[in-house]
Amino acid sequence: MISDLNDLAALLEEEITVGEELRRNLTCQRQALVDWDMDALIAGIEAREICVRSLGELEQRRLEMLKQEGVTNTSIKLKLLISQSPEGLPGRQRLQSVRTRALETFSRLQADERSVNGLMKDLLAQLREALTPLARPTVSLYGDKGGAACQRPASAFIHNKA
Repeated sequence: MISDLNDLAALLEEEITVGEELRRNLTCQRQALVDWDMDALIAGIEAREICVRSLGELEQRRLEMLKQEGVTNTSIKLKLLISQSPEGLPGRQRLQSVRTRALETFSRLQADERSVNGLMKDLLAQLREALTPLARPTVSLYGDKGGAACQRPASAFIHNKA
């Protein structure tokens, strides 16, 4: 299997760091949604894309590292890789610790993503519901012959009525 697990552990620690940055980013996006700060939301989304790209690059490096070590099954589980490594192999304990941190970080990241996506869906549904009356005319806009029918009544706010 892998001759030195320290290199793999170091690479996984970089992935965890990016995962933690993604969690902080989601927290900022959630706050931007709550504050209705679209500039901050767009900045957060752009920063997220950079992190996701970085995470993809790290994954490619990890796959290349495994390939160089002769691991052909790219879907091998880290737990299996650790269990198949000899007890005294450098980095085995570190890799076990990294595995635990990675599971925690990326499980929380997935939960946070679901939470932010749910918040966005709820806000979208509320906006649609609030805007629906504005999209539906209260009277017919066109008469039988295609000409403009009677005009819509002026808004009560124009006449200082609530």
